[in-house]
Order: sequence, then structure tokens, then C-alpha cells
Amino acid sequence: MSVQPSNRFAFTARQVNVILEILFVVLILSGLGSWLLALDNAWIAATIHSIAGFMLVLMVPLKLRGSVMTGFKRGRLTRWLSTIFGLMLLSGIVLGWLHTTAIWWGIGYWSAMWTHLLLGFTGIPLFLWHTATRPSKPKLVDLDRRALLSAAGLAGAGAVVYGTQEVVLAATDQKRAGTGSHEIASFEPEKMPSMQWINDTAPRVDLDTWDLRIEGESVEIDALAEQTERMVAWLDCTDGWRSQQRWDVVPLDRLLSDRPGRSVKVTSATGYSRLFDRSDAKNVYLCFGYDGKPLQRGHGAPVRLVAPNRRGPWWIKWVVDIELTDRRAWLQLPFPAT
Repeated sequence: MSVQPSNRFAFTARQVNVILEILFVVLILSGLGSWLLALDNAWIAATIHSIAGFMLVLMVPLKLRGSVMTGFKRGRLTRWLSTIFGLMLLSGIVLGWLHTTAIWWGIGYWSAMWTHLLLGFTGIPLFLWHTATRPSKPKLVDLDRRALLSAAGLAGAGAVVYGTQEVVLAATDQKRAGTGSHEIASFEPEKMPSMQWINDTAPRVDLDTWDLRIEGESVEIDALAEQTERMVAWLDCTDGWRSQQRWDVVPLDRLLSDRPGRSVKVTSATGYSRLFDRSDAKNVYLCFGYDGKPLQRGHGAPVRLVAPNRRGPWWIKWVVDIELTDRRAWLQLPFPAT
């Protein structure tokens, strides 16, 4: 059973479902893209992410009047699981908007942005289940002129809402990056937040006996710390904040030998690791402090990675191992699974 097209957007019930499915995929891919792209380009993915979110919200009335009402009339038990999925999706969008507008940051570790990310990733299996049990296969008949014009109008409406939001935020003089991150504690490292990946915790060890291994050989941290140079770089965390500091660093490529290897694997004491293309080693740095002061424990003491123009997940803390590998850097998940 299909519903009559609304006065605002001319879509059938099937078209509504297909569009919502496409928007969910766009939200996930653009969200990941804002992590993977360099900071100079991450704003593109972040903009697409925001517009897609506004488009999805504009589609909610059509979904409620269409298949939602029909599904509840049928009385299927799984309708409650679908309802949970829908509420999770909308809650994630609202939390993302609250963070963007700085209306609400969150409560302690559970920031609005972190919860936004959690709901998005948790919603993926529910989305796969929903599309598998209620397939809305697009048909050529769906590509009629009226529907295409309505789709263009929907995209335009989402862009207008997004643009209006940005104008208002600019008028409030918010120091927000294109990624959506708000500036915090620049050049005040003691006030900079301390965030870890999922359940990582700062290791409690004797920093004087820290074992840093480069290509399988132990190196003295004090000796490396004497070779540092000062550089200014932004740390843009995926939790929604960014901070600019003067970091005391040593270029990673200066520490590597001429041994063959396509990638450089950097591993934390927590087991967290990332792969960098060998050619990127000149743009990645080992960091031992900021402004001549040693790193704080929560910021990765005694040694962390500084990866300018990359998002927070690449700035590995508590580095214990650096090794060359033939594994391609692009053969890894967009984010670590552990």
C-alpha cells in the first residue's frame, strides 16, 4: 500500500524508504570520511554529513505517515525493534546538532559528539537487519520527473537549513573548525582534554624504564628528547574538540633506517596501532612534550605521536613500538577495532 505524495515532497512510500536508506549510508560514509580525509579536506565530508542529516529529518513526517503507520497497524513484534532503530538515528542527529551549535557539550566522558558516534555505529547492524527484512528495491518507475524534482528540492532544503545554521553560528563568533570541532585550550596544554580510544586507559608504568622500540631495537627516550624541535600543530579530536599546541617533536623518518617496507606501524602500550604510508613518515613526529615541558600522563607521556593534518585517532599515545612492514597502509579499518 502506498500513500499519496505530500504537498512538500512528491514521494511514494517506497521512494521514501529508498531515500532514507541512501541517506543513512551517506551519513555513515561521510562521517568516516571526516576521520580519514586530511584536515584541509575533511570539511567536505563534514558538510555532506550535516546536509544529509537535515535531509533525513525533513523526511521524517513522510516516513511517519507512510510505512510507520502501516507497520504499526499490522502489529508485528519487530515493529518495536524498528522503532528503536528510528529513535537511535534521530537521537544521534539531535546530539550531533547540539554539539555543533554548542548548546550542550555532554556529561563528562559521555559528550554529545561521542554519543552521536556511538549511536551511529550501533545503528549499522540494525540498519542492515531493517533493509534485509523490509527491502525497498528501487525501480525505474521511481525515477519519474516529479520524484527527481522533489529529490532536488529535498537536497536544496537540506543545504539551505545547513547554510542558515552556519551563518547564525558565524555571527556568534564560535571558534569551530570545518570538521565541526570546537577550539579548547589552545597553547594551554595543562587544560587540554585527555581522550582515549573506546576503553583504552593511560598505562601506569615507571616512565624512567619505558621501553620504546624502533625497528626491534630499544632506544633511550632521554636521548631522543634532546633532539626535539618545536612545531605548532592542531590536534582535532573526533570527540568534537580541537586544540593548537607547540609540540616538542622529532620527525619519524629521521629515526627509520633504509630497510624496505611499504608502511610504518606505530603501536601504543595499550595495543592500539595505526599504519602510515612510508612516504608519510616525514610528516609524522614522535613527541616528548609541549613548550619545553614533558607530556602529561593523559596526553601520552612519555612519548606520543603528532600527526599534523590528521584527526585525533592517528595521534597515538604511549608509543612503545615502531616497525616497518610490507602491509599497505590502506589495508586497515578506517578506525581501529581494538
